[in-house]
Amino acid sequence: MLTVARIVSFALLALALFSVDVAHASPASRREATNAERLARGLTPARPRRLYNGSRTNVARAAPSGVPGTVFTGSLGIFPAGTSTTTVRKREDAIGFLGAYGVVAPGGASWQYQYTRPDSDDTLLELNHPGTPYRLSGVAIRTGPQVTLGPGNTYYLQLQNSRAHTAAGSSTSTYVYDTYAIGYAQTTIFTVDSATGKLTVHWVNPDGSVPTVYTVLSGTALYVTGDLTALQQQLGSSAPLTPVDIFFDVPEVVVY
Repeated sequence: MLTVARIVSFALLALALFSVDVAHASPASRREATNAERLARGLTPARPRRLYNGSRTNVARAAPSGVPGTVFTGSLGIFPAGTSTTTVRKREDAIGFLGAYGVVAPGGASWQYQYTRPDSDDTLLELNHPGTPYRLSGVAIRTGPQVTLGPGNTYYLQLQNSRAHTAAGSSTSTYVYDTYAIGYAQTTIFTVDSATGKLTVHWVNPDGSVPTVYTVLSGTALYVTGDLTALQQQLGSSAPLTPVDIFFDVPEVVVY
């Protein structure tokens, strides 16, 4: 009969041999078998880790994300008006992108702009050109300082780059005579929708009102007006107006 000591010795030896065997097992034996290995053993393929979901669009986000305080740098894409209802916007579908002197064709020398995401999408922003004193501005051309936009008003703006600065909500326009802009400007007049990336202009009239405005493209110039008919009369019938939407940092489509 085996003594208790010998039984314990055999048990310890068996445990040691088992530990060595496990320690020297090949990586393949420790990982889950591939479908090819399962089929070779006569087994069925493994269940997929991620099943197909028809609700997935397999595309990148269509707009800036991030938390308040995130700094975004990107270009401004010009698209036909109504594009905001489209789930995904491709750069190749853009009319163009904003550059130093106006809109350039896709692939042209567009400018980069930068802003810090605020706590609310309703917060007015400046869009700066990184590394320079320039920023995107609404500039009223051939006017005095009292620039009123709205129905029946012939005043209009161009979106240009200037070194001006005006405070958010200020009804005061500042005169600029700059490399890229000449006229009366306001700068902290933009909002960027965090869900779509759409940029909107909020010009402040001298009486403090914020009019409904329309953004149009004519040639390479981006105009902002409160009265499309009045703008057409100012520019002449030979200058076609194309209603547009502006989006910040338009991404390429990414397939998962």
